[in-house]
Formats: sequence, C-alpha cells, structure tokens
Amino acid sequence: MSRHIQTLRGLACVLLVLYHVIGTDPWHGLRITDGPVRLFNDGLAYLRMPLFTVLSGLVYGFRPFLKQGDSRIFLIGKVRRLMVPMLVVGTAFALLQAANPRSNEIVPNWLLLHIEPVAHFWFLESLLWIFVLVWALERRAYLSRRHDYLLVFLASVLLYLTVRGPRLLGIQGAIYLLPYFLFGLAATRFGWSSKLRQRWLQIALLLLAAFAVVQIGIPAFYPDRRTWLFLLAGLSLCGLCLSVRIEWPWLARIGAAAYTIYLFHVFFTATSRIALERVGLNILPVQIAVGLLSGLIGPLFVDIYASRTPWLALLLLGKSPRKRLQST
Repeated sequence: MSRHIQTLRGLACVLLVLYHVIGTDPWHGLRITDGPVRLFNDGLAYLRMPLFTVLSGLVYGFRPFLKQGDSRIFLIGKVRRLMVPMLVVGTAFALLQAANPRSNEIVPNWLLLHIEPVAHFWFLESLLWIFVLVWALERRAYLSRRHDYLLVFLASVLLYLTVRGPRLLGIQGAIYLLPYFLFGLAATRFGWSSKLRQRWLQIALLLLAAFAVVQIGIPAFYPDRRTWLFLLAGLSLCGLCLSVRIEWPWLARIGAAAYTIYLFHVFFTATSRIALERVGLNILPVQIAVGLLSGLIGPLFVDIYASRTPWLALLLLGKSPRKRLQST
C-alpha cells in the first residue's frame, strides 16, 4: 500500500483519537462544554468517520471479491477480521467501564451487549453489513461497470437520506457509511484518485466543501449526519484528502496500525485521563497531548506484541492464525 494512503489512514487515526480525548460531547472525555477546542472537535465530524470509511472502500478496491471468487473464504475472513475483535475487545471494554466508577459510560442492558453496539465498536458491525452487501453486488457484477456503479451509488445516497434504520447490530451505521465506502471503492476501481489531482477538481471540491460547511453553520454536538449537506461536505473533504499527495513517514507508521489503533485507543486515552485527574494535573493542553499520544502509541505496542502470537493476533486483531503460522 502506498505511503500516501497510509498517511491518510494515520490522519484518520489522529482525528479519531483526538475526538475521544476531547470527548464526543460535554459528558465524555475531558468534558469540554464550549470554546474553540469544542468547536474544532465537533467541526471535524465532516471528515472523521467519512475518511475512515472512504479509505476502507479504497483499500478493499486493492483486493476485491471478484464474481468468480470464493464466497466462503471472503465472508469468513470478514467475520473473523471484524467480529472476533469486536466480541473480545469490545466486551473487555464494556467490562472495564462497568468496573471503573470514573468511567463516562456503562452498558445499559447486558442482555443486548453488541446487539446494541458498544461505544465506537459499532463501526465494525456496520462495516460487516457493507461487506456482505458489496459481496452480493460483486457477484452480480453491479460494481464493475461505471453506469451500474453509478446507479448503486445513487441508491445508497437515497437510502442515506431517507432511511434511518435501527441502531441494533449497526444497521443504522451501515446506511450512514455506505456512500462513503462506495466512493472509496470507485477511487481505486475507476481511477478517481488520480483524476482528483487535477487542479480544477481540487478547487471545485474545496468550494463544495466550503459551501456545505457554511450552510450547515456552527458545529454542534451530535450533528444530523443524514443530510445532503453533511454528505456533500464529507465526500468533498475526503476527495480533497485523496487529491493531495501528502506522505509523512510518522503518520504512515500510525496508518499501518490503523485497525489496532481503532480497536484499542480508548483503553489508553481513558487510562491517561483518569491518571492525570488523580494527580490533579488539569492543564488542558497537557491533557490533550498526553491523551492523544497515549491513544496512538499504546495501540502500536499492542499491535507489535499481539502480531507475534497467532492466537492473540486472532482474538485481538482478527488476523488468521493459519497465515501467521505459515509465515513462521
């Protein structure tokens, strides 16, 4: 994978970790209620998860399921990669939250654990639904030709704008993410990423993003993401990111462990926040810097350590133990 793509994945990780350090709202994270930090964090909603999802679609495009592919291998691989860490890591996270009185959130109903998605692990459930849908569409070759793809993309946009879907099992999230995933897939499959580097397209994307953001207005907690303006802002900003060939080695290193960081960053951000609270260090820039570094560096060590042991790699990262054993 190119360093450019890994750099963008690293950027997405930084934005996500920062989001949870500052807090999804005034009752989580550092509990910041207002001010420039709050506005900055809320304003990144246009880019944060859209960029993660666009890159997921783009990376899938490098190794897609083909019409004549083995459905069993593909689907089992996606279930292993997404659901095993969700069940293991997500459950561990929920248990630690319940055991820690300083936690910002607890599971309201343990009988619905993971049926009602846990924290940020909803993304894994939603992404699995998308892969199942993409698998079905690929079998019919509906994503292979531009005109067929365009019809599918437009249908996903219509679904995004009109159907909320239940939050259970991540279905609502899948509807929200689908247009972004398909956009990322097209960037790989139809060569959009190279075409986006044309100057006039970059200017057009910048103007579209600016128009949408201005029309939406001041960033708010939990903005309504299911509007055409939010979708326009997200797609335009993601297109701009793909068009700018930035390659930063340190961000690329973070991007190489993007999945592990997504899974584990909350353990380290929460631990650092609680530790700083206990020693009475309440300087906001320090809290943000320590939380961000902890959420990025901690999972890197998890990635290195877990990848060395086949069964840890399976349970914590969803990697195939068979492939790991064959490579040793």
